[in-house]
Amino acid sequence: MENHHLSAQLKQLLKRGYSIEDVKNLVTAPRAIVDQAILEFQLEQQTARQLEASQQNQARYAMGLGSNR
Repeated sequence: MENHHLSAQLKQLLKRGYSIEDVKNLVTAPRAIVDQAILEFQLEQQTARQLEASQQNQARYAMGLGSNR
């Protein structure tokens, strides 16, 4: 299996709720590929949380502007 397909499948397991330890223990793949997939997943999750926080702050600000009228 190609590395990018394997990485995508590993990230899908993490998105479905498998823990990092589960993925490391269940998958027989080169350690470097597993570690890279985990790192990419964590970065994607962090980016998503930052975007969500930014959007919440923008919404609060907009609601605050509307309530001052």
